[in-house]
Amino acid sequence: MTLFEPLTSIYLTAIGLVVGSFLNVCIYRLPLGESVVHPPSRCPSCEKRLRWYQNVPVLAWLVLRGRCGFCRSPISWRYPSIELASGAIVLGSWLWFGPTPEFFVSVPFAWAMLVLFFTDYDHKLLPDVVTLGGFALGMALAWWNPFLGADEGWPRIWAAVYGAGFGSGVLWGVGALYSRLRGVEAMGMGDVKMMALVGAFTGVTGVIFTIFAGSVVGAVVGLSLVPLRGRSMQDTLPFGCFLAPAGLAALLWAQPIAAAYMQLLRPPM
Repeated sequence: MTLFEPLTSIYLTAIGLVVGSFLNVCIYRLPLGESVVHPPSRCPSCEKRLRWYQNVPVLAWLVLRGRCGFCRSPISWRYPSIELASGAIVLGSWLWFGPTPEFFVSVPFAWAMLVLFFTDYDHKLLPDVVTLGGFALGMALAWWNPFLGADEGWPRIWAAVYGAGFGSGVLWGVGALYSRLRGVEAMGMGDVKMMALVGAFTGVTGVIFTIFAGSVVGAVVGLSLVPLRGRSMQDTLPFGCFLAPAGLAALLWAQPIAAAYMQLLRPPM
């Protein structure tokens, strides 16, 4: 790994930045039902097609001082932020894992969580192309996915199947029970599909970690925002915004935490 450093890290970071530009397109267009490939990138205000040099990740936004090169309308700081986040995902995974299966599993999962966080934040929508597509990718990578906490091969396939079924089943069951008792929808099917994606990548242990962490943090944030915004908990909380970072944390730490906890439960020798 060190033979080609730091060139490899620079190259991979550049790829991450370019992918981040595409993720911006997905975040903007998928909830609107628009194609992510046509038409090419354009200004959201004047809708003029951007020239190639106006599309260079981060740098173009800085050179243009956060404004469209045609109509001078402000371009949100979030665009370069997402590009930087994508670059950081790739670089961080590379430096942490190197050229291992962990790198090739963690990067697309983190990209999916990034898109789902912002689509849920903006529209309270978790697009099927990301949730179901991510679930399919998780199953396709399961054989080589060490985050599932099982031996390579069929045990990992079954761990992904159990994780996806458990994650989607738990959220669907909780939502159905709440709706029956309270008469209001508590859990959208987007959240259910998202947990199938998380389960396919992290297994049952990761699902438990994700739901617990996402619920706790969501409750704390929601309760703190209710008096500030004057809204109800239902208005305040897009649950996917809490499941996304919790899912990423679960991928990285759920299995080690579970192993450490089981070690504590063992009787002393």
